[in-house]
Amino acid sequence: MSFTLLLIILFIVSLILTYITIKFWNLSKSWVMSFFQYFIGLLFIISGFVKAVDPLGTSYKMEEYFQEFQSLFEHTWFSFINPVWQFMEHYALFMGTVMIIFEIILGIMLIIGYKPKLTAWLYLLLVLFFTVLTGYTYLTGYVPQGVSFWSFSQWGEFHETNMKVTDCGCFGDFIKFSAWHTFLKDVYLLIPGIYFLIRSKDMHQFFGKFIRMSIVIAGIVLIYIFSLANSAWDLPMIDFRPFKEGVNVRERMKLENEAAANVQELAVLLKNKKAGNIVEIPSKQYEANITQYPDSIWSIKDRIYSEPSVPITEISDLAIEDYEGNDHTDEILSYPEYMFWIVTSKMKGEPEPYTYTVKDTVFVEDTVKIVDTIFVNDSIPYTNSDSFRLVKNIKEINDREVQGYNYIWDAGYLKRFVKYINPLVAQAKSNGIKVIALAPSTKEMADDFIKDSGLVVPFYNVDDITLKTIVRSNPGLVLMKNGTIIKKWHYKKVPDFETIKENFIRP
Repeated sequence: MSFTLLLIILFIVSLILTYITIKFWNLSKSWVMSFFQYFIGLLFIISGFVKAVDPLGTSYKMEEYFQEFQSLFEHTWFSFINPVWQFMEHYALFMGTVMIIFEIILGIMLIIGYKPKLTAWLYLLLVLFFTVLTGYTYLTGYVPQGVSFWSFSQWGEFHETNMKVTDCGCFGDFIKFSAWHTFLKDVYLLIPGIYFLIRSKDMHQFFGKFIRMSIVIAGIVLIYIFSLANSAWDLPMIDFRPFKEGVNVRERMKLENEAAANVQELAVLLKNKKAGNIVEIPSKQYEANITQYPDSIWSIKDRIYSEPSVPITEISDLAIEDYEGNDHTDEILSYPEYMFWIVTSKMKGEPEPYTYTVKDTVFVEDTVKIVDTIFVNDSIPYTNSDSFRLVKNIKEINDREVQGYNYIWDAGYLKRFVKYINPLVAQAKSNGIKVIALAPSTKEMADDFIKDSGLVVPFYNVDDITLKTIVRSNPGLVLMKNGTIIKKWHYKKVPDFETIKENFIRP
């Protein structure tokens, strides 16, 4: 669904509800106020709901913002704030859940008219916060890589790739926004916010004070439980991401790659270096008359391309590599039999350095003359002194200190594997089912984890963002066959092998 279609639906529903409120319930003091109460309230409820079905997705987005803030204040007078961002990053899931609850409850408060003045202030402050946040996010597109945000003189042309956070996550994975459209959305939402504050006394109110308060309190409890059910207890009840159950990842990746390869350049945006104006020239016209646009006068600001015939998703970013950098994506996605992927988007361990001694042996090469004595007829000796041999002699042995790492794994993280994952892996392997692990890791990390967790399976290196998109659980379990996602499980919901075999594995 597009955002435009969503707004049209909300507009119609809000008009109907406003009419009913005026005509039948006789509760409205102002039809404009009632309309905005319904329109904005429903918008916030829907926005919060699509995030409540995937709180981990919201927490990942908040982690990106907290990391961006650390980078923003690093090497400035305000660097003392960074421990706060680090703390908040550590509790991103809790922070995200609080934000989801606040957004949905604010929508409910608007619709039922709970404490109008308080609701108006909360709404305005929240939208102001989002406007500043999304405005800053958009401005980072002007900051080249390696340049501080505060170095305004070094800002350049806008490029979306400059931004560390390219999508606000306002509607989760349900609807995606560009940074500019996100900022505009928040600016527009300020208008009803000011209206709410000025005319809060015109808000319609349903029920009595006690019932309104009860609705708000019950809503907080129920939304919190619902959020936990979609993150800490199980996978999201609705999957808006491209790695859905039933999707053939290999075929989809092929379609996306072909679509991306067939994209055509339509036009070139040129900027006049003297006048500063920007003109759009069709690509064919530009190529045919390129001499009319000398580099001394014109610079290419951007190129406009046709939309790919198939939308490009995170599936195109999937790259499964071994620790020597060899790509195994196609090999694994083409595996014809059933296979389990153990997906862990973050290996929760801290490296503990240690040193050990190795002996370096230095050899020198030398040529040695060999004198051979040969007996002829067992009695007459004959000496051959023209034979030579190249030999290596040990010159010296030195001790050398080398630094290595042992990983101190989070106890709770290890327990997830020992309790939920390892028993299934043992059963699957004994039944001839291939099992691999995908993790953003080094060979040293993987080897140390195998030793400490007892998870003896081949490990492959995959980008953490891609793994977070595949399954919202750390670790999570994915059943694959010939590139198709058969089933996904939260680690707490992993069944025994016999149950999987009976329900999902076909002969």
